[in-house]
Parts: sequence; structure tokens; C-alpha cells
Amino acid sequence: MPARARILEVACGLFAEAGFHGTHLREICRRAGTNVAGICYHFHSKEGLYEAVVMEAGRQLSSNDGDVLASGRLPPEQRLLKLTESLLERLSAGHAWLAKLLIQELVDPVCTAHNYAAFGLERDFVLLQAVMRDWLGAKANGEAIRLHALSVIGEAMLCCLAGENLNHALIQLAGPLPSRAHLAQFLAQRSLASLKRDGAEPEAP
Repeated sequence: MPARARILEVACGLFAEAGFHGTHLREICRRAGTNVAGICYHFHSKEGLYEAVVMEAGRQLSSNDGDVLASGRLPPEQRLLKLTESLLERLSAGHAWLAKLLIQELVDPVCTAHNYAAFGLERDFVLLQAVMRDWLGAKANGEAIRLHALSVIGEAMLCCLAGENLNHALIQLAGPLPSRAHLAQFLAQRSLASLKRDGAEPEAP
């Protein structure tokens, strides 16, 4: 693997685990088999390396999902399920560092780098709102739709993080986590049930 790609791969994992301030260049150097001069050559500084990590996160989050984009003719319920499955797939297993990095950025944002990661989820946010609006029809409550779309993204992130920490006491309270397909179905159905309750525009007085 080229030196730049090796450094970036190591930095993605470390920044996701410990955040910007908790990650030290000497540890990145040790794991990537390089030195500080090598990092500065490719990324100029720790801040430049972190910005590259967050840009990579945004790129992976916004990666083109043909199945989701080609599902526009499906009923809204099935499109919501596909979107939820896609989110879970892009944030779990080998990609769990993405969810961890997003959480780190929510807790302790660094410069303006967090914008790159947020842009990575922008398409999901737009598509989720479109599906929910189609499902509710003409009387859809715009504010409720935005909040429910954000809720789906937040719950997907939390579930993926839970899958990486199965021994945590809080996770063990709920017992074993279901499969990704079952989890996506649960989140999609719960979201539609909630929208049915409070997603319609209130009647004018």
C-alpha cells in the first residue's frame, strides 16, 4: 500500500477511536511505519491529516448506492426499508469507524472539517424526507418529516455503534442484537408508525 494511503487508513481508525485531541502523531507513525516528516510531506500537519480523514469519511458515506437510487418506483415503505438498510450497511462492520468519527465530531467538532462528514449524509437526509413525504401525501408536516429523517439517521448510527460494543452493560440489557435486515425492518416500520401519528399537517383552526 502506498505510504499516503497507509497513513490515511491508520489515521481513520485512530481518529475515530480517540478523536482529534486524543490521537497522537507518534502513534500514527508507529502503526503506519512512517515518521512525522512523512505525514507532513503528504498532509502538511495533524490538522491536514484530520481533514483528509473526515473528507474520506464523507466520500465513503456518500458512495453511490445503485440499489437505493434505482428504487424510485417502489412503494414508499420499500424505499424507506432500502434506505435504512443502506445506512446500516455503510456504518457497520468494517465501516463502523465512520459512525465513531461522526459521534466524535458531534461531541468535539474540529475546525470546519465536520462539514465534510455531514455532507456525506446529506443525500440520505434528502432521500428519507422525500420517501416520508410521498408516504404521507399532500398534508405532510414538513417539520415532523425533517425530525423523523434525522431520527432514522441517528438511530442507525447508534445501532451500528452498539454492534461494535456488544459487551457493554447497556447493550446487554436488550439482549442479543437482531440481524441487520431485521434491524432495518424494525427502524423503518417504527418510523412509519410514528409518522402516521404526528406526520400530518395539523388542521387549520
